[in-house]
Amino acid sequence: MKGVEYRAEELVYQSARLSILEMRMIGAARMERLLESGSLAECLRLLEEFGVAVRYREDGAFLREQTLSDRLSRVYEELLGDESKPFLRLWLYPYDCNNLKSVIKCLSRGVDFEGMLFNCGTIPRNDLIGAVRGHDFSLLPEAFAEAAREAAVTLATTGDPQTVDFILDRACYAAMLKEAEESGVAYAALLVRRKIDLTNLTVCVRLMRMVKPHALLRVLEQAYLPGGSLSYEELAALCEGDEEGFWKRLSRGEYGFLANALRGASASLSEIERAADNSMINYLKERRRGALGSEVLLGYLLGSEYEVRNLRILLSGLEIGLSEQALRERIRSSYV
Repeated sequence: MKGVEYRAEELVYQSARLSILEMRMIGAARMERLLESGSLAECLRLLEEFGVAVRYREDGAFLREQTLSDRLSRVYEELLGDESKPFLRLWLYPYDCNNLKSVIKCLSRGVDFEGMLFNCGTIPRNDLIGAVRGHDFSLLPEAFAEAAREAAVTLATTGDPQTVDFILDRACYAAMLKEAEESGVAYAALLVRRKIDLTNLTVCVRLMRMVKPHALLRVLEQAYLPGGSLSYEELAALCEGDEEGFWKRLSRGEYGFLANALRGASASLSEIERAADNSMINYLKERRRGALGSEVLLGYLLGSEYEVRNLRILLSGLEIGLSEQALRERIRSSYV
């Protein structure tokens, strides 16, 4: 759908409608009440008070993932409706990517994958599972068909599950960027590039901490996601030497705000991922001020994605008995 035109009045109308829908989101004030709830039961009661459709099994057990999946699916249904809006639809590709990874890896090990699959995505679950089981990847969309075939063959050859992640992540982000660029919505492409950069930077830190120095650049080349503003060569230069040097060099560039938000080499990986997520959320909030059109639609969509991520962190944490302080250290900023 190259060169698609979106009528300004249509986007303005949807923006006005979404300003109403934003009122039902779990914003900062509501998240504060949830963090102070003290128990899973009270948290679920508050969620229902806030209008979240909480799902339970017949025996009364809480269905966390179904609750969250249903909430996010509703957001996509509201935004997409009967129309194909590529600049919004492309954000479903990571769910396809996750599902493909899970099925390919689990089938190779003889492990059940049902509990690992998301209901969101553009590829029907049965089609995806059938493609992997039957080794007939022609059933999949072009964006994933060749990558899924390569991932399955490479895993069977090497036995290394990490290669599945590298191959499918690269295909996923390439498809997202291509769709964004062809949609005619420049802001969508900007957000995808920013997401690619932040993912590459967090991968750099993870590899510096987990991979031996002599193998770092080789693994980074495999994990690198093209399409962002940071080239492989720039990332490799950031990774020269120790991690302290990485943060110092990063602080002088476009993503210096990420370095300045952390304690450098003493920051945990979860703190780094949280800071990267917060930088995306804050960017969405800044662009939303006084905006009409794609900024508001994309802000609401991605804000809802981060809302669901926060709810997953909160609910899973309460299920295992994490303290309020531990939960606060993991929760991301709120879009509203």
